[in-house]
Amino acid sequence: MIRYFLAAQGLKAFSMTPGTRRAYRAIGNRIGGRKRAARINPSYIRRASENLAWLEQALDIAPGMTILELGTGWVHWESLFTRLFHPVRIVAMDVWDNRQFDGFRRYCEDLATRLDTEVPRPEGERQAARALLQRIARCPDFETVYRELGMRYVVEPSGRLNFQETGSVDAIISSDVLEHVPAEAFQTLVEDMFRVLKPGGVSSHQVVPADHLCIYDRSAHPKNYLRYSNRTWRAFFQNEVQYVNRLQASQIRAMFERAGFEDIRLEVTERAPLGDLPLAAEFAGLDRDDLECAVFRMAARKPRAA
Repeated sequence: MIRYFLAAQGLKAFSMTPGTRRAYRAIGNRIGGRKRAARINPSYIRRASENLAWLEQALDIAPGMTILELGTGWVHWESLFTRLFHPVRIVAMDVWDNRQFDGFRRYCEDLATRLDTEVPRPEGERQAARALLQRIARCPDFETVYRELGMRYVVEPSGRLNFQETGSVDAIISSDVLEHVPAEAFQTLVEDMFRVLKPGGVSSHQVVPADHLCIYDRSAHPKNYLRYSNRTWRAFFQNEVQYVNRLQASQIRAMFERAGFEDIRLEVTERAPLGDLPLAAEFAGLDRDDLECAVFRMAARKPRAA
């Protein structure tokens, strides 16, 4: 647990000022850039395939639909994967610009060689995706890629969706993003999603409510943060550069319900049994199955009559 605590202090130090936060992102981008120069982690391809299949179960995706990705990150991975198999318009949104074109192009090149062996799609779809990836490989920059894909990139530091008109989006997607939305802003974001979706539109997400400090200390429980009160967590562990809101699946589902969503489907894909992990009072009243959830997918629909 020493590494867990030291990592938290280091991240809090990086969170102190705008300058230290910029330094953290610059270091992260350099390290991430080296990783993205290598082959794609097979789990990324599997995750994107499963997330797309999850969305397809909830929405009959048609050509020309508009899909908004929240937290699009370095290489627009979920947006790219969706666009490869559906001729849709993509809006890719982030709160700051972390794009890495060399990494994006490398991912496209690597994915083209692995479509047949790692992507469970019909042969015709894989052929069309391979042709599109080949066209992307000839693009000299992101702006050319966006024209090729019919894609729009938006940076909105507030995290709000005010850039998007009411009832203009058919689906909203994200992967490993919602756990980083500030807890106090989460309900507002869900209401934003409800507003920009068309009637019958779908909001589809993979969420990881695990303790991200465990990345630095594998001996810590995957839900270790459950042992700390809000006061202790804010004082010693919470940080801005790798913020985690500690919201559980049931709490997130309830926020979607309050915003007016219906047909909510939730599937837990990874669990972390609590064992004898002590629970802070803030979590003691929640269902044990809920607290053991480490990764889940959720899809919710805006009523067709909205």
